[in-house]
Amino acid sequence: MLRTARLAAALLLACLGLVVTVSAPASAACSCREGTLERQAARADAVFVGTVEAVEAAGNDWTYDITASRAYKGVPERSTQVFSAGGRNACGLGELAVGTDYLFLATGEAAPYDADRCGGTAERTDAKVQRIERILGAGTSIEPPPPPTAELTRVEDSPPAGFARTAAPGAAAVLIGLLGLVVVRRLARR
Repeated sequence: MLRTARLAAALLLACLGLVVTVSAPASAACSCREGTLERQAARADAVFVGTVEAVEAAGNDWTYDITASRAYKGVPERSTQVFSAGGRNACGLGELAVGTDYLFLATGEAAPYDADRCGGTAERTDAKVQRIERILGAGTSIEPPPPPTAELTRVEDSPPAGFARTAAPGAAAVLIGLLGLVVVRRLARR
């Protein structure tokens, strides 16, 4: 009986250890120091506010389609992408909420930019935007591209066809129909 109780206790501890190990979030392994917003802004190549339009997962990594609305540093396009590495020792952003505005502090010269929690990327709040504006200035609005303009393209430079040329196919069809009618009447008389 004592041996069975010890075995049951050992199995219980093993199962609890497995549950704690498996349920521990990937962010538990993240060991970066976020630092001050001033340092994060200085390290970032691009600082902008954007709305998450789509989220795509590839293993532990995440790619976000972003519509940028205001840039404080760098020159992001209106429609851009941000990549966040996941995994055991990465401090990735995880699955961001679609339709939510975020303040991205990212690295890289062009899309897709790289961002993580250590860099300072977080959901947009008025307080955080005010702090960034104190550090980097008011920023610039990122406007959507203008709609395309219509351009007249000439198909051909020759004048339109005359009446005789336009009416000829119809007249030929009428003549063939009349000839067919004459032939059918003659055959019917026989």
